[in-house]
Amino acid sequence: MLVSDVIKAAFEFVGRADVAEAVSDGSYTENDEFSRAAECALHCYNAVEDELARGFFPLVKEEELTAEDGRIYYTSFAGTPVRILAVISDKGQIGYRICPKYIEVKDGTYTVRYTCCPAKKQMDSASDYSGYPVGERLMAYGVAAEYCLICGNFEESECWENRYKDEIERLRPHERPRDIRARRWV
Repeated sequence: MLVSDVIKAAFEFVGRADVAEAVSDGSYTENDEFSRAAECALHCYNAVEDELARGFFPLVKEEELTAEDGRIYYTSFAGTPVRILAVISDKGQIGYRICPKYIEVKDGTYTVRYTCCPAKKQMDSASDYSGYPVGERLMAYGVAAEYCLICGNFEESECWENRYKDEIERLRPHERPRDIRARRWV
């Protein structure tokens, strides 16, 4: 799923078929108004993707990293870590300590599983989401809501925001409520 496809769909949702067509064929840079609208929508896209990754559909990555002096620095990760899920050695999961700039472990090579925030995208970039559960429609709803809000169309923004939130709720896995055991009489 390309960023330009999501932005094109968002412009079609908000009734800007002229900008959607320009984004589709790449001619949006030739018109100043279209260029500003496309850059604004790109900013909205990055905000929506970041919100989804941090709050609703985490992006999980796994990397093999080496600890030197008992530390694995966050700067050595390919993505920007949000949460460390596990540190795994060849013998299985190991204990670790999270510090502000690094993870503290014994020296060695480990597989680190973590959630990360997405990198900023450009118009021709591919999304970090493959299509399910986060697809083009969900992203376009979010982009449309943000775009309308920036443009001052508050009622339309609220409409798209409601669709966006409803779509998130529909796609999120729901946890089953824990059953409370019945009291037993002695």
